[in-house]
Amino acid sequence: MSYRLHFNESLEDGMPRIVGEQLDRAIAELTGDATDLPEAVHQVRKRCKKIRGLLRLFRGAFSTSYSEENAWFRDLAKRLSTARDAEAMLESLDMLVEAFGGELGEDAFATVRHAMIARRTEVQEDVELAQRVRETSAQLQDVRTRVVGWRLDEDGFAAIEKGFLRTYRRARKALDASYKDPTPERFHEWRKRVKYHWYHLRLLRELWSAPMKALAAEAKRLADLLGDDHDLAVLRETLLQESDDLGDREEIDALAALAARRQDQLRAQAQTLGWRLFADTPADYCRRLQASWHATECEAARDAGLVGISRLDC
Repeated sequence: MSYRLHFNESLEDGMPRIVGEQLDRAIAELTGDATDLPEAVHQVRKRCKKIRGLLRLFRGAFSTSYSEENAWFRDLAKRLSTARDAEAMLESLDMLVEAFGGELGEDAFATVRHAMIARRTEVQEDVELAQRVRETSAQLQDVRTRVVGWRLDEDGFAAIEKGFLRTYRRARKALDASYKDPTPERFHEWRKRVKYHWYHLRLLRELWSAPMKALAAEAKRLADLLGDDHDLAVLRETLLQESDDLGDREEIDALAALAARRQDQLRAQAQTLGWRLFADTPADYCRRLQASWHATECEAARDAGLVGISRLDC
């Protein structure tokens, strides 16, 4: 089953179902016979973020401690960050070469790339990483049983209203803050809020399938633009702080300048898309969402033969 809530099941059943599916897939990715360790780590980190996105949606009705569960999955993903960081650095370099390929020679930044490949290999062969992966797999299996006991204090739209509204509002504020004071930290914060909004749109797709699918696709595109911007910010910082280990100064400076240039392009695209996605006030957006929720509940009730078509209230 997919990462979405279904209206033929209770929310209290849907929440642990979705989390359980993500945990099962994460365990399989870490323990499979043909496991590609860097890719498995990347997927597990993404699954932890998806679980945290679900927790954020239900934060207003989650009778279990939201803060503790959210922190647990955040810390689990963080323990695997080293392996992903080394891979992301190399991907960012390749992204730059692809974006500016017409201006660069065939062997552009070869020295830096070789140094990054060596760093990635060192991380992947680190016995401590392998140990952390084994520990993570065991922890995921343990939490799988705990998830079954998660409970909600609310049902229906009230269960998700606070979480959705808060995430949307924070994403909208982060958009304004990012362009008023364009620091890497502010854009990274906006990226996180956009990703959680994207997860919420995916979870609520059955409210109105085609429009919600389209909105989710655009939110993902925005999150990807901001993700590339963040990776380039990390690449620039690493290049400038560790230039002696990564290549000659001239090559480092040229690469850092290209990274900044590409960031300007990405941020311009993100601003236009952000204005469109977050045009509504939080209150207006939430009212439309509530109307869709009511319509979907009525549709499900009619399909089940519980109400007649003439009922105005449902």
